[in-house]
Amino acid sequence: MQAKETAMAKIHHLFVIDPIEHLNIQLDSSLRMVRALRNLGHETAICTPNQIEWLSSEGCAAALTQDIRFEDQDLGSVRLGPKVRRRLDSWTAIHMRKDPPYDLDYIACTWYLDSAKTRGVQIFNDPTALRNLNEKLSIFRFPDAIRDGLVSAQVDSIMAFLDGPAQGDGILKPLTLFGGRGVLRLDRRTMSVAQIQSILTEETQHGTQHRLIQAFDSRVFQGEVRAFTVGGQPLSWCLKRPQGQNFLANTRSGATLEAYAPSAGDLAMVESIGKALDQEGVFLAGFDVIGGYVSEINITSPRLLQAPGDGRDYYQEIALRIESRLRAR
Repeated sequence: MQAKETAMAKIHHLFVIDPIEHLNIQLDSSLRMVRALRNLGHETAICTPNQIEWLSSEGCAAALTQDIRFEDQDLGSVRLGPKVRRRLDSWTAIHMRKDPPYDLDYIACTWYLDSAKTRGVQIFNDPTALRNLNEKLSIFRFPDAIRDGLVSAQVDSIMAFLDGPAQGDGILKPLTLFGGRGVLRLDRRTMSVAQIQSILTEETQHGTQHRLIQAFDSRVFQGEVRAFTVGGQPLSWCLKRPQGQNFLANTRSGATLEAYAPSAGDLAMVESIGKALDQEGVFLAGFDVIGGYVSEINITSPRLLQAPGDGRDYYQEIALRIESRLRAR
């Protein structure tokens, strides 16, 4: 097939992303990956999920794609070519970088990507992994590396966990959002039982929608670690420090970024999980770690966060590891 024939010559990448005008250029990882790959001489293009279509007689989905390049190393100098319809199996690699929400439209996009995967195209991250490994629930695969949690739609069960393992102070999360959206703290010291039950009834839509609850870890105020792995190997580390009494250590919530030197335990834990995920097709992963425990694993469009003053060119290293993986196939 064309993708295999050209793999040792020119490497062609398609990035499936949100509309480029919606990206946070200051923090976006996808465009930085594009730029690094182009610096290696690779060809790059973008499309959005709604630009993918599948004509049954073709046997593989196609997309309206645009060549993407930069006039210089400034991300603001991006230039897009005209829209060209190309089959997905004409690319060497496809990078699924669409941000959540993780909804049925997102899942449908992974089905279209499957049509290229079955024809030999390398997908980062693998569509099957994107469907099977939920950002919040994937941590349950590694029980020794996490704080105990419960996923339930039952108000009574969540209340029992809050009063028991969470010792009256819990963090409640929806399963399909991102960036701290919908995350709530339930604290029996400041909230009545009636208030908490009312919140849980609303959050679970009267017992029909699942939520994850874990004990709240006050060490988040000292900072939440973001680790980034590539091909199962840790690449970068950063500390996200929330502001004031805001317990959300997300940049969109105002968290600041600081340098972080991982301990031997941090390295061993993240590398062990990263290697396991790589075996399932997760080439890029972002880990959130609080107090030595993994709280979330992002594989949909993991963002590499870089502390101010950290001048290391991580994206060149990512591009080189991507190239190595493709050349080795």
